[in-house]
Amino acid sequence: MKKRMLLSLIALMVLACTFGLGYIVGNQSRDSEDPSSFNQAIRSKWVKEEQPPLPAISINGTAIEVARGGYSWCPSPGSCVSVDASIPELKAAIVPAGSVIDTTAPQGIKEFTLTNTSKDFSGDSYIVPETKGQYLYSIHCEWFLDQGQADYYFLVEVQ
Repeated sequence: MKKRMLLSLIALMVLACTFGLGYIVGNQSRDSEDPSSFNQAIRSKWVKEEQPPLPAISINGTAIEVARGGYSWCPSPGSCVSVDASIPELKAAIVPAGSVIDTTAPQGIKEFTLTNTSKDFSGDSYIVPETKGQYLYSIHCEWFLDQGQADYYFLVEVQ
């Protein structure tokens, strides 16, 4: 009986030590998430803008106006904002059919996606269609280090 109680007591102590050690390790790993250490170093590499910066678009050397739509953005640690927005009103830029769309992504980009959103479009989004009409393009950008994401729009017209 004494041997059984002694084994139970030892097992209980081992269990208590295991949980205690787990608690200590868990607290230390949370300390490394503290903004004053690793995360602060990462966030110091964020783009220093109050809103997501605009991409640059040009066609045949002519700059095309780009409008910002909805976005989620953290200009600094602890101050993030989300803006839900519909497609802004745009003025169409007149461009020649078959022109190449040149893009320059904003600083710090992880993902840059250009899409011709026109109905029934199938082709290369970086080439203006040959058919006359207006074509709405969208750009989706995401930044490294979880700083944010944004959508942009521009409109071209082939005459």
